[in-house]
Order: sequence, then C-alpha cells, then structure tokens
Amino acid sequence: MRNADQLTNEKSKRLKQQKIPEFEKVFHLFNPALCFFARRLVNDGAIAQDIVTDVFVKLWQKQSDFQTVYSVKAFLYISTRNACLNHNQQVQYQARIRENIRQQSSEVETHEMNEAIHAEVLRQVNKIVNDLPEKCKEVMLLSYTKGLDCHEIARKMSLSVHTVRNQKNRGVHLIKNRFHFSEELVPIL
Repeated sequence: MRNADQLTNEKSKRLKQQKIPEFEKVFHLFNPALCFFARRLVNDGAIAQDIVTDVFVKLWQKQSDFQTVYSVKAFLYISTRNACLNHNQQVQYQARIRENIRQQSSEVETHEMNEAIHAEVLRQVNKIVNDLPEKCKEVMLLSYTKGLDCHEIARKMSLSVHTVRNQKNRGVHLIKNRFHFSEELVPIL
C-alpha cells in the first residue's frame, strides 16, 4: 500500500503535467467499481449500469474542469452516489403515488358499491310498499316519505291515531316479512 505522503503528492499533480489519461482508459479503470458501488445502492444491476453510464456522460461533458485524477475519481463516486440516491427517492415517490391511487380507487369502488346496494334496497322497499293494502300503503308513504307523524296522518286521512299506528305497525311488519336480503341484491360491478 502507498503511504499517506505518496497519496498527497499524487493528489497535487496535475493531469496537464502528467500524461493525460484518455477518457476510455478512465472509463475502463473506474466503470467496474462504480457499477458495483451503484448496484449496492439501487439493488438493480441494469439501473446501476445506466446510472454509471450517465455519470460518465457528465464526465465527458465536463472533462476540462478536472485537474487531477483524484478530482475525476471524486466526481465519479459523488455523482454516482447522488444519482443513486435520486433514483431511490424517485422510486419511493412513485410507490407512494401508486399506493395513493390504489387507496382512492378502492374507496371509490366501495362508495359505488354502497350506492348500488342502497339503490337496490330502495327499489325493493318501494316495490313492497306499492304491494301493500291501500290504507296501509298510504300511511307508510305519508309517514316515511313525507315525514308526517301519527297525529298529522290521522287528521289528513280522517282516521284515529290508534288506527294510523296499527296501519304503520302492520306496514313495517309486512315489509320486514317480504323483504329479504339476497345475493341478487348486491350487483356485480
């Protein structure tokens, strides 16, 4: 291994003073190590290779900015690390968006299903109410659709309050006995 003094001396040397390594040599020298480094950060060999390739493109575009081999090496590793971190953040962001969309979709489906069930229940109840005896049907409609109480219904229909209560109880009983929740009630969306 080289000692610290030798490394310090090498850092201070300028590429212009040395034999300038060609880009291809730099690529072959650092590419395998950078790919290994990137693969450890993103856990995907193909993506790691793409990231490293992009970093080398940036190096190619900025190669005149670097004075030492160490500055090139630092640029390559720092740029690779940053690109991997950016990639991981983007993947996490996309995963959160997909999860939000999945949750919203599920909520919409549940709401639509509830609305469909509600509509089907109302359809069945209306059908049963329409099949009730005439006075019973009229009492039920005035009570549940118009919101009238027993005294108001009795006045409107010229009946006793006791008769209205009996008709209302009879209507509820008939509806409960005729209404059944079955699989046909739940529509398939």
